[in-house]
Amino acid sequence: MPELARHKASDSRDEIFATLSRDGGVIVEDAFAPDLVDALVADFTPHLDAADWANTEGDELPNEFFGFKTKRLHGLLARSSHFSRVVTDPLLLDMAKHFLGGRCRDFRLSTGELMVLGEGESDQTLHRDADSWMYYPPPRPELLVSGNLALTDFTERNGATRVAPGSHLWDKRRRPEPDEICQATMPRGSVLLYSGDVLHGGGANGTGEIRIGLYVGYVLSWLRSIEDHAVSNGVETVEAAPARVRELMGYEPGGFQAIA
Repeated sequence: MPELARHKASDSRDEIFATLSRDGGVIVEDAFAPDLVDALVADFTPHLDAADWANTEGDELPNEFFGFKTKRLHGLLARSSHFSRVVTDPLLLDMAKHFLGGRCRDFRLSTGELMVLGEGESDQTLHRDADSWMYYPPPRPELLVSGNLALTDFTERNGATRVAPGSHLWDKRRRPEPDEICQATMPRGSVLLYSGDVLHGGGANGTGEIRIGLYVGYVLSWLRSIEDHAVSNGVETVEAAPARVRELMGYEPGGFQAIA
């Protein structure tokens, strides 16, 4: 059974990104301070409490892929002032620059998503996030790199993300055998960094606790972002955000623009 390699946030970026390039995913422990994790959970909890299970915010009907015991929230900048600290975290921005920076003037935040798995949720179908841009099929240069921040402990029993290490380099038709899949177990404050082409999916939650992950994905600036930040957050919220957050959301002086 494979395991994802682990690094500390204090390890060199070269080491972390070399592991990510090799395996398609890497766990970085101690990446986010406990006070930030606490603040995010406090901000998001009222919104989570108000959301129904299988919540997809009206975008799609609940189905097996999106989960029946899952809550998904977008528009996270409007829900927490601390979200800005996540999307501008130096480790995440360095990752995006390292893997995307050579092929675009800048990169963009594709989406921010709070994903909560409840008791009884089953394994999600393994998938590649970069397949959202299906007109650009594998093999392909990196289109998207992502981080999944653990706001609670990710354990084998509560739905830690399942990953097939090395699958970012496979033929697109190959599917993993059971012994080629592992789980990204990690303590709260850790982050799973992963390629848009690595096969992964949420795990099954067989506990009475919830598993909260905060996803952020960065995409080449000349591709269309998954989330319309002006709609999900509101234009006024984005306009009031720090400059780098506005840039990541595609907002330039004069309004939202697509900039290659």
